[in-house]
Amino acid sequence: MRAVENLSRWLAGVRFLTEDLAKTRTRRLAKLNTSMEKDAHLCRFNETLLEKRLNELEGIRSVEGAAYGLTLARINELALLCAANYADHCETQGVGDLLFNPRRILVHIRGLSRPVVKKRHMGLTEQFADVAGTRGGVIAWLRDETVLEIKEKALLPHLYDRLRDSGVVSLQYLDSVRARMMKIADVSVFLACSHFSNGLDLHQWLQHAGASDRKFVESKLCRFDRKIFFDLGNDFQQVLRMKDIQPSFLGKMDTAPSIG
Repeated sequence: MRAVENLSRWLAGVRFLTEDLAKTRTRRLAKLNTSMEKDAHLCRFNETLLEKRLNELEGIRSVEGAAYGLTLARINELALLCAANYADHCETQGVGDLLFNPRRILVHIRGLSRPVVKKRHMGLTEQFADVAGTRGGVIAWLRDETVLEIKEKALLPHLYDRLRDSGVVSLQYLDSVRARMMKIADVSVFLACSHFSNGLDLHQWLQHAGASDRKFVESKLCRFDRKIFFDLGNDFQQVLRMKDIQPSFLGKMDTAPSIG
């Protein structure tokens, strides 16, 4: 009888700790979402801050389900907004860093026990220029003596993979994310091919262009807004209040948002 009582007390203690831990995680998630609301209102998000928010989410261990998926999607929305803003202002490197350029590449060199980290904005032939007397020699050395390992993808592809693997968001939302990523890339290429070197050049051109030319170029821009980000926030708050509900976010994303 005493053994049964002890087991009951132990189970009650475990249940209390589990519930307390769940409440702590929920509070941390809510705090993270509040921080992102401020980020969005101030338009201060960039790659460094986005990585910080993602690391904060990853630091909340054993988080899963709708609240996790909605928070991850909100970080993704801020990343899309950031990349779209870069594209619309001819900031090609910013677009490349978020869409294509891996955040961390390791160069494994034959005979060395530890890899060398590739400098992100430097070509391999430039970084390893001292291994041979000619560029052709450097290329041959890289081909024969090294193996590249992508340790961390660019942020947007990484977030897309995380959302896909979460099993929480809908396929329609994933399709909308992919479509907007393609839109960002297309805008960046279009403006680069139009020989706008920076956002100021584009702004000045738009001020002096004819109405039809201005309308055409403006129709090509991303001009994304924050509606989806705030819709996701509303669903997040509903999930916190009623844990057993089906977030409207999943149904809401059955139709991909307009991307211009």
